[in-house]
Amino acid sequence: MLDCQATGASPAFGHVLELGWGVVRPPQASEVVLNDVLDHAEAHWIALPEGHRVPAQVRKLTGYDPAAAEPALAAEEAWRRLRAALPGPPITPTSTPTVIHFARFELAFLRAWSTRFEPGEPFPLDVVCLHDMANRLLPELPRLSLRALAGYCGYSLHLARRSLGHIEATAFVWRHLLGLLASRGIGTWAELRGWLAERPARRPRPSKPAYPVDRERYRSLPDAPGVYRFLRRNGDVLYVGKAASLRKRTTSHFMGRAGKLIAPEMLTQVSDIEVTVVASALEAALLENDTIKSLRPPYNVQLIDAEAPVWYASQDFHAAAVAPSAQHEIGPLPSAFSLRPLGALADLLAGKPADASTRAYAVGVSALWTPEQDVFMAGWRVLLARSAALTETLADEATPPRARALVFARHLLAEGETQIENESEAEQEGGADADAWDPERVARHLERAAAGSYRLYRRSRWLRLLHDADVVYREPEALAARQLILRDGAIVSAGEAPSTGELRSPSVASRVSAQRAGQVFDRARYDRLRILTTELKRILRDGGDVTLWIPGRAHPLSARVLRGVLRLV
Repeated sequence: MLDCQATGASPAFGHVLELGWGVVRPPQASEVVLNDVLDHAEAHWIALPEGHRVPAQVRKLTGYDPAAAEPALAAEEAWRRLRAALPGPPITPTSTPTVIHFARFELAFLRAWSTRFEPGEPFPLDVVCLHDMANRLLPELPRLSLRALAGYCGYSLHLARRSLGHIEATAFVWRHLLGLLASRGIGTWAELRGWLAERPARRPRPSKPAYPVDRERYRSLPDAPGVYRFLRRNGDVLYVGKAASLRKRTTSHFMGRAGKLIAPEMLTQVSDIEVTVVASALEAALLENDTIKSLRPPYNVQLIDAEAPVWYASQDFHAAAVAPSAQHEIGPLPSAFSLRPLGALADLLAGKPADASTRAYAVGVSALWTPEQDVFMAGWRVLLARSAALTETLADEATPPRARALVFARHLLAEGETQIENESEAEQEGGADADAWDPERVARHLERAAAGSYRLYRRSRWLRLLHDADVVYREPEALAARQLILRDGAIVSAGEAPSTGELRSPSVASRVSAQRAGQVFDRARYDRLRILTTELKRILRDGGDVTLWIPGRAHPLSARVLRGVLRLV
């Protein structure tokens, strides 16, 4: 079994980054196993030529870290070790039977090495492609990537593309396919080679892919809100989702166009579905978030980064820290840079020079892609001209620049002129003129960055109010209301709401003490309250009702008041 990772698609465009191999052998008489076992597996980083850099996308896919890859092997040494590991004598006259998942990719690099390090010698590997085998044996599967095949067979392959894991997965899939080959009367390497060489006319793939999960499983789920978990054959949780209707939502993954668009690689691996029924779509969204944080399924990429910090900003918006303090009071915030556009806006209104960092923060881009000063200032003037109604307020030197910046940013957010749809097609898609700035484009970036930053500023204040509140809500078209009790940012109680006369404002003690301590949020708490906020917006938008009791207030915030508040968070 063999696997390569590389920095490019072929030797003409990249170099081998990692190489791994392992030997699959028959079990010994004393071993109680059902099939061949993987033995002597190893993998090594490969030293790159001087001056060659690993592309960012490859680093992300492989988890490559230059420090961890320090003891890398020279390419020639890696080839020598691979040659020494080949078992002998070979079954074929001059080469060793070798299985690679997608052989066309690896073979280009391996043949280049063979020619370079052993010129004139025959290529030592007799390679069959696991992908080609699966394409003939399992044509109904929607995806045949190694991760999809491994999961279909019941093996959990890590998302990072590392050679050792790929070798183990290749061996696992190989053992599974041996049974399918045996059912076709193929039991030797020569017979396998002959079968692959026949190249029979491939059966057309079915218009509707066949998934391993029984369709009656999702068709029989309740038509009720809840959380569903997609499982591999070995019981691993692949994905966690929420649904207003478990039956409709899970069916949509596998039926029609939705099934072709939503992670076909993941759906290839789904063998069973588990569900938890809850009382409302809102509570399903909250349970989904907490379940993802707990289980960390590989295909829930947006909510599994529980280690990401929550930030607190200074009053001038220029600095941030991961814990609240007398110097960093504004928070919680999702990023250290959340309020930098507001700080840049205040500096511009104060008449400070638009240096490179100010320009970068103001338009919300990297310092490497900052507009030149003359273009930036022209765009700034365009934005001011569009906000003529605020001219007197923005020019009032008696009002601190910070206050003027907040008024300006709120105006931009309320105007709703910051949608990304206004971006040019080239800017969104990285076209030839993606690096070009002009005043109109600067103005768009200024208003979008300022409005987005102001929303995060308002959201931070809102989440602190929500931190220890009681929420009474009624889903659209629901007859009964429900009540959530939050303490320290967690749901401590969820149930039917009492009658209006029995509702009381919760105790003020916990919230007052927490606010004085700065209400230290972690990412899980921040995400939970952010998701709750989104759900409350949905309920009010779609005709439901929400009432919020905040500790220390004698009267609740009504749906009418909340609509105005939530519009800005």
